[in-house]
Amino acid sequence: KNNYKKIGKIRKDIYRYINLAHSWKYIRKIKRISKISFKNNKIIYLDEDTYISPLSYFSILKSVEGVLESVEMNEKYIFIPTRPPGHHSGKNGLVNITQGFCIFNNVAIGSLYARKLYKNVLILDIDIHHGNGTQEIIENKKKIYYISTHAKNIYPFTGLESGNNYFNFPLEKGIDDLYYIKFFKEKIIPIIENINPDIIFVSLGFDMHKDDPLSVFNITLEPYKFVFDYLKKYNKVIYVLEGGYNLNVIYNGIDTLLKLYG
Repeated sequence: KNNYKKIGKIRKDIYRYINLAHSWKYIRKIKRISKISFKNNKIIYLDEDTYISPLSYFSILKSVEGVLESVEMNEKYIFIPTRPPGHHSGKNGLVNITQGFCIFNNVAIGSLYARKLYKNVLILDIDIHHGNGTQEIIENKKKIYYISTHAKNIYPFTGLESGNNYFNFPLEKGIDDLYYIKFFKEKIIPIIENINPDIIFVSLGFDMHKDDPLSVFNITLEPYKFVFDYLKKYNKVIYVLEGGYNLNVIYNGIDTLLKLYG
């Protein structure tokens, strides 16, 4: 009853892969807090908006496991409804301000694993927020690239500059469908095609949508459809759920993705 490991089966090698992105000190910290939360049936906060509940740990590990197995599968296009999200979690968890609901960085873990199997790995982050944790983890690593479009001057107030293997595009508040699609065509696609990735991880945040409570954009699902359709030309694309706080938007966005890929 008090053993959280009995909730469900997790692959035995999972911590070795989590350690590709996160320090052992941080991994042990999350394991310890998760045990306490489960045993005492209480929520424990890591910071003012990131917490672990009694059953969080199983979901956290299953999310990582799903991303790892998606890399190993022969399927070309995969969607993983991970929860909690991950792109604000850095090597030691906190990068700045808060971890933004994120515990383990699913996309960073999967990408660093994929780097052993593929020549060029790309992370495309289309969440309203900059993936500061992802950038910190992959910065200056070979064979892996990060592109992010995000709102300027909102949480976590990062992603204003680009670097050696990461490309940040902070966008003004209030942009609409036409602006985003045009921007993606002119600025993002040339970078993607220059990288010529063998595998793409999409940090898929539906919080860019105008109906999301955290959005500062005026866009619908049309830009998402454009991006989804463009990425169909690549041989391996893994969509990993990040932000999104309007259930109807999430449902309709996922439905759009799955229907487009048939």
